[in-house]
Amino acid sequence: MIGLVAVLRIKPGMEEKVKEAAVKMAENVRKKEKECLLYDPFIAQDKPSELYILEKYTSAEALDEHRKLPHYLEFREAIQDAVTGPPEVTLLDFLG
Repeated sequence: MIGLVAVLRIKPGMEEKVKEAAVKMAENVRKKEKECLLYDPFIAQDKPSELYILEKYTSAEALDEHRKLPHYLEFREAIQDAVTGPPEVTLLDFLG
């Protein structure tokens, strides 16, 4: 099992666009990716310009596949002008 936390920094005035895209993405992941055990977006309470996505997959291969799927690519394209850069990703090993 593998987990990750992705942090996206949102440009001023683009918060709603990113929130809507993140919710749509989460819905697609939950419906279409059986190997994804958790995909939950959060906005930081003290920094509404930071989006955190908590993810958990059955394997590293499932995570690799996630990054190739159409809804993932559509999400990245939808927010590319609304974030300051690529997500900061921290990979996590599950301890049980």
